[in-house]
Amino acid sequence: MGMKVIIADDEEKICQLIAHLIDWESMDMEIAAVVHSGTDALEAICRHKPDIVITDIRMPGLDGLELIRRAKEALPQVEFIIISGYRHFEYAQTAIRFGVKDYLLKPIKKAELNSTLKRMHDAYMERNERLTQEELFRITLQNDIDRLRAGFFSDILLQKRIDTQELTMELVNERYHYQFAPGCFQIVVIKIDGVDAKIPMNQEFLREKVLEAFNSRIREYCYDSEICLEGYSCYAVLNYREEDGKTIRRVMKQILDFLLLQNDIFERLRVTIGMGSIEQEMRRIHRSLKAAVRAVEERLVKGTNRMLECEAVSGASFADSEAFLKFNQNISTALTNLDEAGVLSAIDVLKETMLSACPASGHDILQMAKEIVHIYIFTARQNRFPLEIGETFVEDYVRTIDNMSSADEIFAYARATVGDSFERLLQKKRTEDNKPVRFAKQYIRENYGMPITLESISELAGFNPTYFSTMFKKETGMTFTEYLLQTRIEAAKDMLKDTNLNISAICERVGYSDHKYFSKTFTRETGLKPNQYRKLYS
Repeated sequence: MGMKVIIADDEEKICQLIAHLIDWESMDMEIAAVVHSGTDALEAICRHKPDIVITDIRMPGLDGLELIRRAKEALPQVEFIIISGYRHFEYAQTAIRFGVKDYLLKPIKKAELNSTLKRMHDAYMERNERLTQEELFRITLQNDIDRLRAGFFSDILLQKRIDTQELTMELVNERYHYQFAPGCFQIVVIKIDGVDAKIPMNQEFLREKVLEAFNSRIREYCYDSEICLEGYSCYAVLNYREEDGKTIRRVMKQILDFLLLQNDIFERLRVTIGMGSIEQEMRRIHRSLKAAVRAVEERLVKGTNRMLECEAVSGASFADSEAFLKFNQNISTALTNLDEAGVLSAIDVLKETMLSACPASGHDILQMAKEIVHIYIFTARQNRFPLEIGETFVEDYVRTIDNMSSADEIFAYARATVGDSFERLLQKKRTEDNKPVRFAKQYIRENYGMPITLESISELAGFNPTYFSTMFKKETGMTFTEYLLQTRIEAAKDMLKDTNLNISAICERVGYSDHKYFSKTFTRETGLKPNQYRKLYS
């Protein structure tokens, strides 16, 4: 028994088009029902229990999203393909979160729908273990081959576990199950930006689109090719005849245009394709990878939604420049001095310098954005500042800026990240700096009748007297001596009001041994002699 399909669209002609567009029998599928409203679609789903529903996103009765939600509650395993004639960003995003397998725009293209249905059929067969032994063997063998081929990227291109001088086409073919032939070798990087990375379904959906574009357009022009997907970056290795170079460029431009159509679903989607250098020898494939990555990084200064060619990589780096040395000194000094405005100003000046009349490369911008955080963390730890960052702070930061599409966006994020963390650091440092001051104030309040000096309190607090005196004044607004005097006078005032102790006894209890000095000090501070204060307030 084949897979059941329901077609739902309020336009009868669209339903007829879909019904006649596909050879359902050869797909091992049958159309169980064709309906023209969301309400009828839900009833048909409950009655026929289909495997696939192809539905418009907007219909009378129930719209597509409500239909999907209710259908999934009743029949969790049913798969949906959404079709729409308009841009509905929020609808599309919600549909993808619901697990919709594809989102196709009208007019519907036969190849696109056919490819989606084929993927869904293969997944259905594997999921339901309805494959023959021959098909199972074929899939198992293919999975093993796919793992071997993926090793080419992990072992050679990305991890560089093999010395490139030892790298030959024959070795790669034998070890990684490729069928490379003498000709051109080129790495291409496809970079997707502007998509919410916190939603895994977004990544899965776009990965399928990239694979669909790659498999349907480029493979026929290559001796062999492969694609590796890492987050929102896709690395492809192409091996083709030299005379097909122009065709490869044209097809990659077609892939770019196809991927850009997905901005009907992802409003802020940005796509850049970086073309690596064309190499004649396998052992030079790393040069092509480096050039492709650098080309993609240039989107930060040249813009996105375009195909960028590799350019010669200059030996000079911004990290070796006088401007960077000055930035390093400025931000380190500002951090050491706990100068928040100076830290942010140093980042602003760096941005202005790098984006001036002779802008730095996209690669340099990324490296400097990473360097900002490294300098911040190093300086904070070197000065033993109370830096509180999570274990994945740097990793999260780097991943975030790697998925940004402009220099302005990157510098704004770097500024905000360092600024927010530094503000928290300053608050914690103030709290830590306040601890010895709070200790000193409490000690004075509890021991004001004892001989107390700045030196003795500083020693108890663990600081040298000069630094502690500055810290105390900054926190309380008065010197240590002024605070001690104020505490003793306040205690004397309370004793004069609330006890019958004579002046000499009160003088001794608040830490003075000289009666005349105490009376003179009390009079100066309150405007009244001790006896007058007692008569007035007791």
